[in-house]
Amino acid sequence: MGKDKKKNNEEELITTDDIFSLLNDYHIGKKPLAKLLGWGETTIIRYIDGDTPTVEYSNKLLTLLNDPVYYLNILDENQYKLTGVAYRKSKRAVLSKLLSTKLDVVAQYIINSTKGQTCAPAIQAMLYYAQGFYLAIYDVELFEDDYKVNEENIPYPKLHKRMVERGIQPLDIGDSLLSEREKELILAIVDVFNWYGPKALEAILSYEKISLKVSKDRFNDNIISKNTLKNYFKDIMEQYNINSMMKISTYADERMSQIKSLVR
Repeated sequence: MGKDKKKNNEEELITTDDIFSLLNDYHIGKKPLAKLLGWGETTIIRYIDGDTPTVEYSNKLLTLLNDPVYYLNILDENQYKLTGVAYRKSKRAVLSKLLSTKLDVVAQYIINSTKGQTCAPAIQAMLYYAQGFYLAIYDVELFEDDYKVNEENIPYPKLHKRMVERGIQPLDIGDSLLSEREKELILAIVDVFNWYGPKALEAILSYEKISLKVSKDRFNDNIISKNTLKNYFKDIMEQYNINSMMKISTYADERMSQIKSLVR
């Protein structure tokens, strides 16, 4: 089935295995994919049967395979070329690939809430606060990932890396991936912290990290456990008399004032 990558003008061409991966990952047929790209109906079939694609077509397919956001954009822009069933099936598949963890879903909801007017470091800070306050208020995690301790003050580095590579843009993820109370808290966090620039949010993270106990996960990485976050944010809620989500802004303003006084 697979064939070795060939060279054409010094560029690697997509393999049949890669094409099958693309079709399987996005749950789309050979003819529908060709239609989506504006190619002849039998183009993908011919490549699978052994025809060598041009560099241009090969690069297009490789980009689709390696960049789900790019595929999703093409899918949405050209959905009229597919049946409704084929479009919905493929969209579910690509969203599952993009939003494979709850952390991905929460991050995308933050992006959508800001209409894409945010950046990867700011999202990291808002994820930290969303997790912390959710743990403190509901005694359960918002997402399963632990806060990773590193010099860059990036609590969720794998997600940050993907965002830097793929860019940040709103995506239609529907309303069913988060509960109403999850969405309510995330929106409250965005309303409070999206006013601050990335440098201010980084300063808050650095300031608070000093007070958080560091432990080890099963991979021996330094983390701040969810239990540590829960207890820390419960103390914050008591100290700042936060008895509703509306009062989170009081804490943020006072914390920022404390940090400003330290650097004067």
